[in-house]
Amino acid sequence: MRIISYNIYGMQGYPAESAQSDLGPHGSPAHVEHFAQVLQSFGADVIALQEGVTQSLARDLARQLSMHLATFPSPTAFPGHVLSRWPVVESRTFSHVSADEDVPPFSRTAGAALLEGPDLRLWIVNIHLHPGDLDLRAREGDLLHDRLSALVAETKHAIVVGDFNSAVDEPGIHVHLRDMGFLNTMENADGGLRLTMDTAGIREWIVDHIYLSPSLSPGLTHARIIRDEGFRTDSPRPDGRWDHSDHLPVCAELDLP
Repeated sequence: MRIISYNIYGMQGYPAESAQSDLGPHGSPAHVEHFAQVLQSFGADVIALQEGVTQSLARDLARQLSMHLATFPSPTAFPGHVLSRWPVVESRTFSHVSADEDVPPFSRTAGAALLEGPDLRLWIVNIHLHPGDLDLRAREGDLLHDRLSALVAETKHAIVVGDFNSAVDEPGIHVHLRDMGFLNTMENADGGLRLTMDTAGIREWIVDHIYLSPSLSPGLTHARIIRDEGFRTDSPRPDGRWDHSDHLPVCAELDLP
């Protein structure tokens, strides 16, 4: 199985103002076709997107890719999606709005899709944690720990992916995952942890990860950050040059049990 996690920046291109002149209106056939080709180039069995698009646009992508789709709505403006070559049996959304909180936990997105493979079922847990509020992000980590524990109790195979918006040594979800025996594939990537935000004009950061449950981690064969042309640009950025997103895709490949 090859799995990709990618914060796709709303399919705007980065910088958006430079990309728009080439992509055309958001949601136009040329715009959707461009990003369908980008996703197709991964040759992935599962693609988890953060900072996604409307359900109708995600459905257009799924049709072009001939993949199944689960969408996780956002309380604000950052839905998530899972595109899969395996059928989606069930999906669950964790990002519920609380009436007494201005910014609820999982204000970006969080959810899980249960995939049906030839010989097993596995959960894809797709998350996009809060970028600025450390206390809220810690609460999100605690809640995810509880949700994930329940999922693993049902079906022991799980993969947690997404934009964690945090360093791996920050208290919270990374610590919970390690305590549960999950393997961070990015720590086992070519050269170990590398920047996943690394293009001209943005803050450099390592925030995007793929974690494998103990039942799946022995099967990890390869992991990498995709840094090919079109995904990042060295400074100074040439006039008119844009990338597919402000994040880089992360990729893990594994042999299933």
